[in-house]
Parts: sequence; structure tokens; C-alpha cells
Amino acid sequence: MNPTPDTVQLSIRPRVTCPHCWETYPSEDSLWIAQHEDLRDDPLLGHDAQQRFLPTRFDIDGNAIDIRGMKCQALACPKCHLPVPRALYEMACQFYSIMGTPSCGKSYFLASMTWQLRQTLPKIFQLSWTDADPISNAILNSYEQRQFFNSDPDAVVKLEKTQEQGDLYDAVRYGDQVVSYPRPFMFSVQPLPSHPSFTTSDKCSRLICMYDNAGESFQPGRDTTASPVTRHLARSQVLFFLFDPTQDPRFREACQACRSQQDPQMLGQSPVHRQDIVLNEAASRIRKYSGLKANEQHQRPLIVVVTKHDAWSELLNGELETPPWRSGRKSSMYALDLDRIAAVSQLLRELLWKYSPEIVSAAERFAKQVVFVPVSATGTAPIVDPKTGLIRGIRIRNIRPHWVEVPLLLAFARWSGGLVPYWRARAST
Repeated sequence: MNPTPDTVQLSIRPRVTCPHCWETYPSEDSLWIAQHEDLRDDPLLGHDAQQRFLPTRFDIDGNAIDIRGMKCQALACPKCHLPVPRALYEMACQFYSIMGTPSCGKSYFLASMTWQLRQTLPKIFQLSWTDADPISNAILNSYEQRQFFNSDPDAVVKLEKTQEQGDLYDAVRYGDQVVSYPRPFMFSVQPLPSHPSFTTSDKCSRLICMYDNAGESFQPGRDTTASPVTRHLARSQVLFFLFDPTQDPRFREACQACRSQQDPQMLGQSPVHRQDIVLNEAASRIRKYSGLKANEQHQRPLIVVVTKHDAWSELLNGELETPPWRSGRKSSMYALDLDRIAAVSQLLRELLWKYSPEIVSAAERFAKQVVFVPVSATGTAPIVDPKTGLIRGIRIRNIRPHWVEVPLLLAFARWSGGLVPYWRARAST
């Protein structure tokens, strides 16, 4: 059947990479997950897991039939046996890694970013942003629910920090060795019918796998054969490093001198961390697992996301109240304004060079392409308990994220095959 403007045809990719163990394998080697309740006790995943099998029978729709005659629809990696979404076989997959110190705001950043993308991509760029695997995304969806779908606007929400174990990890037993793999957040990005590339969706659609690690995972010695929790860094097409100015004493001192109403995070209510150590450790692991020489720069881009902009905004010249995209002249499509992002990046680099030069040095020594982007996941200061002096969380009605979706939009525009259109008046590196 020839494609029409209302028809999308997706072809099966010949080889795919597992988003859990990063094994690359032919699509026909994929295992299926048995459906019948009696078919439990998988040798790698334990007694409670449904068995994985290589099918010999299929129904008319191409679904495998297990040995008890039940139709199966879920697929699994032949190496680790962990489930993989069908979207993995239909669209190009891109790995993105998010890293930072403990309490740098990764949970708030991820929840606000994904929620904003659900609004921005369809309305501005005519792209859908949907969960490719609702089970893997369950924690992130619960964060979105608590912040943006809370029925009580006066409620105070505090998101849990990323842990080194628990629901964000899957344990797989290879003989006597148990390996813990990080569970990615997985989203599919596809053109909507109003998008110019709708009829060629198979070429521009993407499966996005994002990895979030606890800050403690970047401490020396934490990445082992039994816990390869950060080895996705070497496979990631774009790296995101979250730098938190509230954890830097120099930023705190500068903000205390210029702000009339102090953010509690700038007054000693947040921990202090050497954030350059985390970035340098991540760079060391990437060099190790990708075979880079000590004096060789990483060819893939690094986006330094400077969080909690609302707490230090007076230090940065430039207006961030409006988003960095422009409307098209001949269509309803918008384009990301790369000139504006580059100008803000330069201003932010100068600010970081003034107060935290070791971060700029570590970033630019490691990666050939570095962009600095300020974001605020909440747009407001946290609430402090007057009795204990501890931070309680964020009041729902005050949440106003800004620029939080820009880092990923930039990755889509620059390094994802033109998934998001962009605008610039001059050539840029």
C-alpha cells in the first residue's frame, strides 16, 4: 500500500540496542515474554518474572504464541531479558545521560522538563511526546502528577532525591553474578499530522532514553561490573551536567550581597559539594569506556544545565521570561532561536568563569562542544519550616518553570537529525 497524507508506515529496524544493558542485537533475536500465568520463573530475572522465549508460532497479526497457546505482545532483550518497548524496533533510539551532585535538583528538573515538553512540543513544534514505556516512566509520571496535577494549590511538595537502588534499577542474575542496571525513562517523539514530515515519520521519529543517576554513583569506585550504573555515559549522544549554584559558596556569597529577599538555598539551607569532581569523574569514565585518549576531547556535546535560576537570576544579565523560539513566516511551525541561546550561553559562561572557573575548565577540557543553559524547574523559592528551619518543599501554586525544556529542545534541534527546526542569523560552531 502506498502511503497517503493520512498514513504512516514504520519499518522494523534490522539491529537495535537494548536500553538496559546496551547490547546490540539483530531484531529477529528478540525474545518474547510469555503471557500464561503458569509460565513463570525466568532464569535471569527470578521466580516472579514471566519466562522469556524465542517463538516458533505467531498469530495473524505477528504476535508470538507461548507454549500454553496465549498470545504475547511484550518483547525482551536476548541478553538481559529485561522488557524493551516496541518503539525500539520502529524508530531510531537516542541515549541521553543526566548527571550531577546529590540535591542538585535532578528530580525537579526532569519532572518539569518532561511536563513542559508535553505542552511545548505539540503546540509549538507539532510533535508528540508520549511515554514509550509507562512502567519505566512511572516514578517520573508521579512527580509530574504531584507538581502539576495536584488538586490542592496550597499543598507543599518535596520530591525524593534519586536513589542508588530501588525502582530505578533492575537486577539481573548471570549465574552467580547479580548485575544492577539503571532503568531509563523512555519517550517517543513523532510528528503530528500537521507536521511537514508526517508522511515520513519513520525517518524522523525518535525513541528517547534518558538516564538519571544518583549523585553518589559518580563517586570513585561506584561503577563496577556488578553495578554498571553509569556506563550509559559512553553511549549517550548528548550529555547533560546539572550545576547547582546554591551548592557553591562563591555563588551564595554573591547572591547574599545583591538580593533583598534571600532564597533559603542561598543562606546555608543547601549542602555544599565540589561539583567539578563529579564532572571530572564522569569524564574519566567516558574516556575509559569509549576508548578516548587522555588528551582527546569527546566529540559528543555536553550541555551544562545551571539549575535554580530563580535563586541567582540577579547575577545574570539577560531576559529569560520569554522562551527562545520564533514563529515561522510561512507556516504555524516555530523554530528554536539558536542565536539567542548562544548569546545566553556566553553570558552564563562568563558568570561561571567568574565564580566557578573549575566547572568551565572541566567541561571545555572534556567536550569539544559545550553549551551553558540556565533553567528554573520551579521558578520559586522553597518553603522553610519555621520551627525546624528545614526546607519543606515547593508550594504548588507558585510553580512557574522557565527554560526548563530548552536543553532537550536544543539537543533535538542540533543533534537529532533536525527533529526540531531551528533559526540562526549567522553560522555558529
